[in-house]
Formats: sequence, C-alpha cells, structure tokens
Amino acid sequence: MNDTLLVTGIHRDELGFGDRVATVLPRGAVEVIRIPQGIPQPRRGPGEQFYSRTEHREIYLQLHQQVRGRYRLMIDLHKGLDETGRGAEIFCHDEALLGRIGAALPPGAATRVRLIRIGTGAGAAAAEGPAEAEARTWIPRRIWSGRMPVYVGLEVYLGAEGDGSPEDWRFAAALVDAIRSGHGDARKDPR
Repeated sequence: MNDTLLVTGIHRDELGFGDRVATVLPRGAVEVIRIPQGIPQPRRGPGEQFYSRTEHREIYLQLHQQVRGRYRLMIDLHKGLDETGRGAEIFCHDEALLGRIGAALPPGAATRVRLIRIGTGAGAAAAEGPAEAEARTWIPRRIWSGRMPVYVGLEVYLGAEGDGSPEDWRFAAALVDAIRSGHGDARKDPR
C-alpha cells in the first residue's frame, strides 16, 4: 500500500489534466483515485451556492469514507486558469507542513507557488509562518483538518484553457513530489 493518495477529477473538467499528470509521476510514487463523474464547476446563479456547497460536501464525505485510515497523505489536484502563466497554490491546515513543502519546492518554483493555510477565516497567516494567506473552503472541516490522511489541496494554474502541456504536467508532478517530501512520504525514488 502507498501512503500517498492523489485525487483527480473532483471537478469534471479537471479529470483530463489529472490523468495526464498521473502519467508523468514516477511509477508507484502515489496511488491515484480518479473520479470520472465529479461535480461541475461551482454554480454562480442566485440561490445556487447552496447546491454547490452541498455537492462539494457530499463528494468529499464519500471520498473520506473510502480513504480514511488507508493513507497518511491525500493530495487533491485541481487546475485553474491564469493567462499570465503557469503557477500554483498549495493549501493545508498545517502551517509546519506548509513550511516543509515550501523548502522542498524545486528550484525556481517558489516564485510561482503560493502556500495558503486552510482555516476558519478567524485570522490571517502569522508574519513568521510560511503561509502567505488563509483560505476558507467548502470542504468539510473533518477532512481538511484531519490527520489520517492529511489533506493538501493543489491548484495548478495553466496559461490557457484545456488539459495543459507536458511542461504543465511535469510542473504539477514536481509539486506532488515536493508535497510528499515535505510530508515525509517521499520514499526512496521508485524510478
């Protein structure tokens, strides 16, 4: 059994990107769960936020039922669009883990990656800590604040619509490796 789980496809339109990232990860580095019928992007219409929140809560609770106690680390892969170029945000409730992930980032990536603490919105990141900001999430608290597995969200921003390029997939894979290293789960390189 692998200690790290990579989740792809929570949002339907992100599954293709997740599939491509999974193909460039070293064999055996992580176990991958694909969610082929993930939820659509959040609804934005009047009164529809309730439905989006409910869809998010339900899919994460179902996922949690399947994975709890089986993995030490769960990386939840997402993609976004940033027309200024490739970048990423890494989300976790554990500020110390964010610091270790930041230290494990590949050379040159630190300027393109923001570390963000997941919280309740009660305060901003400490000035001395690695987190640049604090974010709230629709993911149920028992999932993002749990210890088995530790939840880390990874949002990779692409410069154009679609599933990205080989460089984007390698960038995401390097971030997955940095998250594993920061968590202490990067076993001897299986390559």
